[in-house]
Amino acid sequence: MDDEILYRRVPVSMDWYDREKNPPLNYFAFRPTRNDKTPLSVYRHKYKTAQQVAASPRPGARYYVAELRAGDLRSKGINVVPAPRPGDPGHAEIPNLSYENKDTSRAIEIQKTLAEELCLRVHGPFPPM
Repeated sequence: MDDEILYRRVPVSMDWYDREKNPPLNYFAFRPTRNDKTPLSVYRHKYKTAQQVAASPRPGARYYVAELRAGDLRSKGINVVPAPRPGDPGHAEIPNLSYENKDTSRAIEIQKTLAEELCLRVHGPFPPM
């Protein structure tokens, strides 16, 4: 599973990605929100394309999709575990990141590592679906 590609959906509306900036992806792209009832979600490429990950239940919403490699996360001590959901066998979670711990120094370090070091590329933006 170390070579497995993972995707993280990033809302265009938040301005967290700008290819002209350094780094281009803001670490808030990996920051859990109050709506997150489980650890931070990612999606396994084995089950979904970047475009499928970008699809949103919110009409008109547009997304980028950040690409990561599972083994890169593990090499930095960041766990990623499969967490299939009904109708979504490719759902996975990063248990190190939750809404409850999002402001701890370790969680912020993980968020920055994901955005600034481990993100392989950013796809999109994808049109609303």
